[in-house]
Amino acid sequence: MLKVGEIQLYKVGEIVKILNEKFNYKTNSQIICRKAAMLNAYVTYNDIRYIPADVISHLTKNIRQREIKTYIQTTIESQLASINKELSIYDKKYKIPPITAIKRIKTQNANTTTIVKAVLQLTEEIKNIKEQTQEEINNKNKEILILKKEIQNIKEKTQENIQIKLLKEVKAKLNNLNNLIYKDSKNNHSIKWKQNT
Repeated sequence: MLKVGEIQLYKVGEIVKILNEKFNYKTNSQIICRKAAMLNAYVTYNDIRYIPADVISHLTKNIRQREIKTYIQTTIESQLASINKELSIYDKKYKIPPITAIKRIKTQNANTTTIVKAVLQLTEEIKNIKEQTQEEINNKNKEILILKKEIQNIKEKTQENIQIKLLKEVKAKLNNLNNLIYKDSKNNHSIKWKQNT
């Protein structure tokens, strides 16, 4: 039996035992499982299916008649709705994180103690790995930013060098053209002078 606040939750084997011993109701696990499944009488708590104490009396009734079965299903459905609501309220108030629960385990069993220590060690290692990974990611991001700035600087310098080279080439060509024009005009001037004389 699991007691959660005021709610008592039982596994199927426990219900069979209670019905046999306290109420002298002869049944077995298969019958109770089948009835609970047909009536949808299960509550899941911490990933385990339980049957609430309030529903046990409905599992002893004959559900062969359709009207009785429907009535029991609606009754169980309303009871389970309120039970699920109470369970969620209880969990919000009192549920502790799994790691805290593991740390609180105190046992004399060496195997259990070893498992608890291993789990705690693994959680610490996982935490450290996450921190290292995050730090590496941050470092890589910084490196990427630095490389982007360097690339931008290289692009700017390259463009400046290209512009300087182009200006030099243009100046050199202009000088060549000016020299050619000067020579050509000098030649033309000397030819005219010779013709005049």
